[in-house]
Amino acid sequence: MQTRLFLLLCALTFLITPVAAEQVLGGHDFSSGKWALVGVPVHNYQMLPIQQDLGTFVTEDLSLLHTLQKRWDFDMTFDDKCDYHYALKLYHDGELIETLDLNLYCGYITRDGFSYSFPVGEFDLLRDRAKSIPWSRIRFQDPETLKRAIVTLDNTKDVYWYEDVQKFLFPGYFMITLDNLHWNTDRDSLHEVVSQYLFDLSQNDGFYLEEYYYLITDGAMTVKYIVNCSETLATVLNDENSAYFRWRSHFQDHNGMISILAIGVDERRYQVLMEN
Repeated sequence: MQTRLFLLLCALTFLITPVAAEQVLGGHDFSSGKWALVGVPVHNYQMLPIQQDLGTFVTEDLSLLHTLQKRWDFDMTFDDKCDYHYALKLYHDGELIETLDLNLYCGYITRDGFSYSFPVGEFDLLRDRAKSIPWSRIRFQDPETLKRAIVTLDNTKDVYWYEDVQKFLFPGYFMITLDNLHWNTDRDSLHEVVSQYLFDLSQNDGFYLEEYYYLITDGAMTVKYIVNCSETLATVLNDENSAYFRWRSHFQDHNGMISILAIGVDERRYQVLMEN
């Protein structure tokens, strides 16, 4: 990496996260802004009736979220070999903050790569106070229609993205990798440092940075980032020393068709929104 980024990364050794484990929903200020917890059933070889009965659900009950934050203080477990039943997605002001994966048969919940024992009865708190909502998988072959759909649904009340789709507002992406970071580096601070570095390098904010992958081995951390941008900007940002692979088109990478999953909107509502 270039000298400026190297010095900024060195400064992160003073911004490491604490070693002590936190609550499963710890670190979130539910008293600030609008929060929602969305549960999406996922395929499991040990499917449960609740997945069919409740389906996809949402709760915006702040008192419930505060209760869960206090109650969901679980012990770490390494008995996490089962598939998941639900992806629990936490949103703040419409933005996906994190995803927790829940297994109701083996009884554990996974957050940020770590699993915790989950008493199955705790799910009743969600089941009893959440409401079922529809979802739609929408496919696109035209980039302009895709961007218009993202902007339209972003501005529609009570619609949530299953995954981050903001990257598709840019025509393509490349990847960079950072090696030999302190094993306990604060990844939020690292994200800010890398974003600032890319802006300083190009004097252009026409990119969208997302963390793709991180790994801790032998006391060091490796982080890979996807940089979404135009091919022209990529020629400026793509540092020879940090590049993991070169720029490529999103549509080319998805064989000409991109699929997005929107929660809270069915096919009929989507058609009406796009027509209007």
